[in-house]
Amino acid sequence: MAENSFHLFPRLPTELRLEIWRLCLPNRVWELDIPTAEGLFGNRAKGSYPCNVQCTARLNGLPPVITRVCQESRDVAHESAGIILEDPDEDPPDDACWATDTTDSFADDFWIDLKRGSAHINWNPLYVDFYERSCGSALACIAWESRKLVGQPSIMKEWFTFSCDREEERFDVLDQLPNWRVVMRVVIIHATFWEAAQSGLFGLLGDAPVQIIPVSNEEKVNALYNFADEHRQTPSVEEFQRVPSEVLKQELKDSILTAMGSEKLLSKLDPTIMFRLCTSRCNKPVKHCLLASQGEFGKYNL
Repeated sequence: MAENSFHLFPRLPTELRLEIWRLCLPNRVWELDIPTAEGLFGNRAKGSYPCNVQCTARLNGLPPVITRVCQESRDVAHESAGIILEDPDEDPPDDACWATDTTDSFADDFWIDLKRGSAHINWNPLYVDFYERSCGSALACIAWESRKLVGQPSIMKEWFTFSCDREEERFDVLDQLPNWRVVMRVVIIHATFWEAAQSGLFGLLGDAPVQIIPVSNEEKVNALYNFADEHRQTPSVEEFQRVPSEVLKQELKDSILTAMGSEKLLSKLDPTIMFRLCTSRCNKPVKHCLLASQGEFGKYNL
């Protein structure tokens, strides 16, 4: 038996075992749309993007690790979560219906934990340069969806650095919820699933590959940057530099002042950094990023 095995676990009181299983469940970011390299990193020469990024999105939608341990852990995982299918009785209002080139059916088949999840949208006005088709309000959509979850919704900083249609409507939507997280930087980390699990930075079992961390949480931000440094390839197109939290806070404040002409929303917005774990090693040659991800983390097992 492995040294780190606890063979007396089955003999613990049921209530204690169930609570331990619950502690193993990840706090996930539910991405409502497919992230794209162009959208996250801008227009670059072909081959210069640091990551495919969609591999992480698909990995992030798989059921958590404990769904494949035993029936008891599986039941715990399903207490407030599962593959959420569309409910015709809970259709969003017309103003919250949104579709674009970066929405896809796979986002509707993601594992979602209502008690531990938070909604995020990657789409922002910059995407118009790459993906022309879009209908409805992206912000109204995430505002609606986020009400199902306990976590704060998050959006990209480009909502305040690029103009878009119906700006007054945009700010009215943001004013509907008490708090929003704003992603100021995106950091890609290429590492194996086991390395991530051992670090404890991507959930207790490494099955929360998308982390959106407030810049005020400097301890975890620095720990994730250190982990990224340890696993960076040389030479590499993965470029990032640590920016002091005060600089990012001021950057967000300046963007809001420019976009709105006032600090009306500032108290509602929390600057954050997104860290994305990619286990497919797409910074190295692979045959198929999705298959590589499933090889690390396991296929859907419902």
